[in-house]
Amino acid sequence: MHSTVESPYLPIYGNKVIGVRFGVIEMHGIVRPITWTKLAATVNAGATEITLVEDTDWVVGEKIAIATTSFDNHESEVRYITAKSGNTYTLDSPLEFRHISEVQTYGDYEMPMQGEVALLTRNIVYRGETETSKAGQYGAHIMIHSPGDESSIGRIEYVELTDVGQAFKLGRYPLHYHMIGTVHNSYVRGNAIYHTYNRAVTIHGVHYFRIINNVAFDTMGHTYFVEDAAETKNYLNGNIAIQVKSSFSLLGTD
Repeated sequence: MHSTVESPYLPIYGNKVIGVRFGVIEMHGIVRPITWTKLAATVNAGATEITLVEDTDWVVGEKIAIATTSFDNHESEVRYITAKSGNTYTLDSPLEFRHISEVQTYGDYEMPMQGEVALLTRNIVYRGETETSKAGQYGAHIMIHSPGDESSIGRIEYVELTDVGQAFKLGRYPLHYHMIGTVHNSYVRGNAIYHTYNRAVTIHGVHYFRIINNVAFDTMGHTYFVEDAAETKNYLNGNIAIQVKSSFSLLGTD
């Protein structure tokens, strides 16, 4: 998607956008049964292999994010898989930081503390043009809006969205469902949303919406955002957010 902040724009929808009004958008990538999981063992800085708690369908050449397990938000790391043997994955370069996987016992209670690992690769990619998106923090977005229950439908699953969202702009989020009302037939699931400049998924004035098993990495502001607290009966489950950064151009809580 191409445009800059100075480019012409559509009222309500803006630019660098797929805008849906009284319509249907369908984006369906190959199903990835496990979008994120956890480390089975602690890995130290310099390690070139990680072992996960379960087998996955992740393959050589795919990109993963390994979450920080320290108090430093920027110790999350991105690597490519170069080899796989069972639950053990070889990385394209050594890790810079330690990532823990251990269980702490407090009295009779066991607390597992295991670093998360998320898959960023999907076979369908929606992105802002790389150079101008990053330089201006002005990425692509998808906005689904039309007044009235079920008047627009958005089914987006197992898609990779990167260089998305537009910083310093209200309403310009990577995936934005806006004032549609009841949306029984819409969902966002299994996607990888990363390098975003304005949140990840925003729902505003919608009901019965499903946000399931998504990965968000390196985002600015709220990641999975329910806008007015007037939204009801929405279902958010199995999503992860890694390396969320503050944004000083939106709400105070961002």
